[in-house]
Amino acid sequence: MLWVLLAVAAAALQAARNAFSRRLVGEVSPALTAWSRFAFNLPFSAALALGLAAAHGAPALTAGFFGWALAGAATQLVANFALVAAFRVASFSQSVALHKLEVVFGAGVGLAFFGEVPSALGWLGILLSTLGVLLMNLARPDERGVGWKRMFHLDRGSLYAIACGALFAFTAFFFKEAILLLGAANPRMAGGRFEPAVHTVFHVAWMQVALATPAVAWMRPGELRRTLSLWPTMLGIGVTGFLGSLCWFWAFGLTLVAYVRAVGQIEAPISVAISLLVFRERGVARQLPAIAAIVGGVVLVLLG
Repeated sequence: MLWVLLAVAAAALQAARNAFSRRLVGEVSPALTAWSRFAFNLPFSAALALGLAAAHGAPALTAGFFGWALAGAATQLVANFALVAAFRVASFSQSVALHKLEVVFGAGVGLAFFGEVPSALGWLGILLSTLGVLLMNLARPDERGVGWKRMFHLDRGSLYAIACGALFAFTAFFFKEAILLLGAANPRMAGGRFEPAVHTVFHVAWMQVALATPAVAWMRPGELRRTLSLWPTMLGIGVTGFLGSLCWFWAFGLTLVAYVRAVGQIEAPISVAISLLVFRERGVARQLPAIAAIVGGVVLVLLG
C-alpha cells in the first residue's frame, strides 16, 4: 500500500525536521524557527511545481482550493509556533509524543465534520497508538521521579504540544480538501494524487511565507538577519519539511486522514532514538513498552 510507505517516510522526515528545529532552541525565537521551515521549503516546492506545470500544463485553480489551502496554511503555521515553543520548555521526546495526540483529535474531527469513518480495528489501532504516546510521557523522568501522575502532568510545554496537536488535526483535513478540489478541477489528474499534492504543497508554502515573514519582522525586529549565519540548519529544516509535507499530502489523497496519521505515530519511536543518540536525553529505555503499543496500534490500523 503506497499510503503506508508515504506515512512512514513522512514520519521519519518529520522527526528529522523536529531534530533540526531543536538545534535552534536558544539561538532564535520559535517564530523564526517555524518561519525557516516554510521559507526554505518554498524553493524546492516551487521548482517541482513549475517542473510539473512545464511538462503537463498549469493546473486550473479554484477559489475553493485557495480557501482550503489558506485555512490549512494558517493553522499549520500557528501549530508550528506552538510546537517550537514546546521545545523551549520541555524535552524533545515529550513535546513530540504529546503533539501526536493529534491522531485522536483528527479521528474525531473527521467523524464529526468530514465524513471519515474508520473501521472497528482502525479505531482500536488509533486508540492503542495514542495510548503509546501517553505512556511515553509517563516514562519520562523529572525531579519527582517516574509515576502514573506523569501521564497527566500538564506543564506549560505539555499544553503547547497538545495545542499543536489539536491544530494539526484540523490542518490535515483542510489540506486534504484542497487536494481533492484541485484534482476535481483538473480531470487529467484523476486517479493520481501526486501532482495535486505537489501543487498544494507549493501554494501552501508561499502563503505561509507571506503570512509568517511580516509576523516575525514585527514580533522580533532584526531577527531575520540571523538567517545569514544559521542557514545550514534552516536548510535542513526546509528540505525535510518539504519532503515530509509532500509525503503527507500525497498520502492524505489516498486514504483516511486518521489512518495516515495513525501510521505516522511511528515518528514517536524515531524521536526517542534521536533523543537517545543525538540529545542524550535520559529515560529512553523506560519508553520501550510505549513503543510496542505504538507499533501494535499501527499494525491494527493496517489490518483495519
